[in-house]
Amino acid sequence: MWLPSASDINPIPEDLDGRVAEEHFLGKSLDEAIVLFKENGLLYQEDLMWMGPKAYCFYVHAAIAYIKSEDAGGDSDFINSLGGNFEFRLKRDRNEIEAVLGAIKEACEYVLENWSKYDVKSEVYGDLHGKYRELLHNLSPRRGLA
Repeated sequence: MWLPSASDINPIPEDLDGRVAEEHFLGKSLDEAIVLFKENGLLYQEDLMWMGPKAYCFYVHAAIAYIKSEDAGGDSDFINSLGGNFEFRLKRDRNEIEAVLGAIKEACEYVLENWSKYDVKSEVYGDLHGKYRELLHNLSPRRGLA
C-alpha cells in the first residue's frame, strides 16, 4: 500500500506547519489517521490544511471517514474547521487536489444531510450550514471559488 512520503506531506522542508504535519502523519495508514482525528480532530485538521497536495489527497479520506463515524457526533468544532479547510484548499490548490473533489463534495453533502448529528450552534459558528451549501455550489462543474 502506498503511503505519502515525507516530501509529499511537507514539500517545503523549511515550512514549520509542514514539519508538524510530517511528524504526525508520516507512515500513517488511513486507519491510523482516522484514529488521530478521533483523538484530536482540531489539531490534526490543521495538519491536513498545510500538508502537500499529494498527502492531502490521501489523508482527507481519513477526515471524511471520521465525520461519517459515530465518534464525530457533537463535534461541531471539527465540522467548522473542516469546512474552512475545504474552502482554503479549493481556493489554493483546486487543480492539485482534483482527484478528491468528488469525495469533498460527498462529504459536504453528508454533513448537510446529517446536520443535527454535529450539534452546530449558529450563535457560535454563524451560518456554517450556508458555508457548506456554498462549498457544494462551488464544487459543481464549471464553478470555482472566487
